[in-house]
Amino acid sequence: MPQLIYGVWDGVPYDNRAGSTPSTPPGVDIEALANFDEGNPISVLMSERGFLVFDASVPLLWAMHKHFMKVASESCGKCSPCRTGAALLCNALNKAMNKADFSDWDTLSEVATQMRETSLCGVGKTGPIPLLGALSYFRDQLQATPSDLKHGFYSAMTSPCIEACPGLVNIPRYIDYIKDGHVDLSANVVLQHYPLVGSCGRVCVRSCEKACKRGHVDAPVSIRNLKRFAADKALASGMLTPINATTVHEERVAVVGAGPVGIACAYHLLRRGYPVDIFEAKSDAGGMIRYGIPIYRLPKETLNDEISIVTAMGAKIAYGQKLGKDFHVDDLFKNGYQAVFIACGCPEGTYLGMPGEDTSLAGYENGIEFLERVYEGVQHGTPPKLEGDVVVVGGGNVAMDCCRAAKRVATGAVHIIYRRTEADAPADPEEIEAARAEGVQFHFLCGQKSLEVSNGSITGLRVQDMERTEPDASGRRGVKPKEGSDYVLPCSHVIAAIGQKTSASMLTEEDGIARDRKNCIMVNSAQETNRPGVFAAGDCTVGPRASGPTTMIMGMGQAYFAARSIDRYLRKGRVSFDSRWRMSELITNAHLMRDDEDVPSKIPAERCQVRELPAEERAGTFEEVEQTMTQEEAWLEAARCMRCYRIYSVVTAQHVPGGE
Repeated sequence: MPQLIYGVWDGVPYDNRAGSTPSTPPGVDIEALANFDEGNPISVLMSERGFLVFDASVPLLWAMHKHFMKVASESCGKCSPCRTGAALLCNALNKAMNKADFSDWDTLSEVATQMRETSLCGVGKTGPIPLLGALSYFRDQLQATPSDLKHGFYSAMTSPCIEACPGLVNIPRYIDYIKDGHVDLSANVVLQHYPLVGSCGRVCVRSCEKACKRGHVDAPVSIRNLKRFAADKALASGMLTPINATTVHEERVAVVGAGPVGIACAYHLLRRGYPVDIFEAKSDAGGMIRYGIPIYRLPKETLNDEISIVTAMGAKIAYGQKLGKDFHVDDLFKNGYQAVFIACGCPEGTYLGMPGEDTSLAGYENGIEFLERVYEGVQHGTPPKLEGDVVVVGGGNVAMDCCRAAKRVATGAVHIIYRRTEADAPADPEEIEAARAEGVQFHFLCGQKSLEVSNGSITGLRVQDMERTEPDASGRRGVKPKEGSDYVLPCSHVIAAIGQKTSASMLTEEDGIARDRKNCIMVNSAQETNRPGVFAAGDCTVGPRASGPTTMIMGMGQAYFAARSIDRYLRKGRVSFDSRWRMSELITNAHLMRDDEDVPSKIPAERCQVRELPAEERAGTFEEVEQTMTQEEAWLEAARCMRCYRIYSVVTAQHVPGGE
């Protein structure tokens, strides 16, 4: 475990040099700060909360100068306190490093304080905090610095919303471009991370909004809808039409699966100059966001436009090619591919597993099959028709998609049952409210028991009331059936929307790729399997950054880093360290970013309420419900962003891969 020598954190000084009982900042996991990369200890950490020194041989002045060089480079220049202050402090710190009798510390403190108190965004407001801590409590450590230092250094600018985004998208930057009227540049910020900008702007689960500090003032910024606005405007005007990617490498890469994860990985490999072929089991690309997300949430024209970005860059897609049936991993290597990326997803739905259930019974299907059937019907102009009442079992987003789609094609009522409370439901609360507005009837703390069948037809679902148990050791409350509470919910159709799984035939033992008991591919933190040259991501994987079925944005985030790993593997013969992802891990694992920090005083500004197709007009139609923001709405919403940037820097004992 690393030993804190001295530092300042949240305005409190810590000095363990005098032999007293060592003290450390509460809430910070010091053990998680042991190494940045393997065998490379962290010597100094600097952030918006202060600085911590673990190696007394590192000159504090040098560390502060390196940190301020990053602050200065990230200043947008829109406000003079940050633009001018960062430059002045950089120059002064550089001067102090080369002058043993430097004494103008009070002036530095005044400039840093002015920058801290009057800058307009987080870069200027938080960047000076480590220096101010050192000037206040450890000025004696700010001494002239030797010129032959061999320490490593890595620094990253981030924010709460960026860290909450699995793709680490620079959210404040693309919002800034919208505010400035540059929707093309805004969309291109997101395009640095994935090509499905408009699709994600419609169906993303918005973990960034949950982390948005504006929520402490009034309501989080409508980040997802701003992304959709930029994408729709840019796509409509043709600003995102790509040219063929330049092939600069000979090594060919095979991508298995043309869902959002496979498309995203192919996109990043193409940008790096690799020839890419994609193998897709179905007749169209898009995976679950094509077949599993109804058209009223995601028009397929948007998805088609975004997939065309990848094909225009040079990707070739072979349809009707299923891994484990039409080809195997060995076949890909024999055909000249030097790396393989697997993103087959979890294309199979699961059933309820009730005693004596017959999965071939008419009217009983799983959510994945139902949504695909609805998609195919709508695409061909003949949506399926469900006669009678429908019961959907589940509480996740797939269940919400199923019940809302069923409401559009059923002649009777649509019910949804979930064995836990509404607060426990993993579905997006807005999706629950949308389903409720459309007339879906919810039954929480209600569990399925058995199908009721008469003359080969479903007549109902026997259910039972549930009650919450006392919290267990972890604080989690379970549920249990209430004795004698079962009753029959009459219906003609039951849809099981409780999960999905990988295809068991996807891989064989001969493929030599490790899987868990659920047939998910096991990967390491670089999205690398145990077989050299084979990488995987998305729903079909488990590992440090993967846990089976996941969200679209999480899968595309994994694909982004997998592409970087494939590039390093093909260039160096091994997968090397990813400094940016490690910095994000460090922030999370050591609990460096506060959830309860004070936010600047702001005049409340109402969050934009996106226009929607009225609920009474949605019955029987798959017209898109949510509408794109207007230009004025987007400007006003973008102006609510507080640009909560902060900069994290580490000094390490040795060189950092990808750092200085």
